[in-house]
Amino acid sequence: MPAIDEAARELTRNLAFDLRASWQSRALIATGGQTQAVLLSVLAHTLDSAMEALLMVTFPGFVSITAPFLCTAGKIAKSGAIVADVVCRDGTISKDSVIYPNETALRDDFRRLADRMKLSDTDRIEMFKYVQAWVVADRRLDPAMDPKDPDARRLH
Repeated sequence: MPAIDEAARELTRNLAFDLRASWQSRALIATGGQTQAVLLSVLAHTLDSAMEALLMVTFPGFVSITAPFLCTAGKIAKSGAIVADVVCRDGTISKDSVIYPNETALRDDFRRLADRMKLSDTDRIEMFKYVQAWVVADRRLDPAMDPKDPDARRLH
């Protein structure tokens, strides 16, 4: 059995090495502040069950995320701002806190991150797919509005 135990340890080391080399892990290390908070939420929304392993490999000694942090995915408010619910330091939840003033600011923040990290085209595309999937609702749109209504054209 010792050979099996050693093989399992070696496999674990190799998986941890590969995970640490992933754009997800490197991006968490390369960011801070608001960008890191959003990235954590983006990754949690996409990776869900793998998130704990990613954090443990990326940040040795990781125990748990501490407040403040985003506790929901992003939404586009009627104003066009990107909002999410935030767990504050005191444990309260701030609903629909403005994270970015608009979609362009979100895109540009992650574009700068991708540029700074010199992500490959494949990794860049994957990261932006994750970010796009993180924005789960667009409250600017009225689903009951008839597209033939003249007011509907003003929204596009």
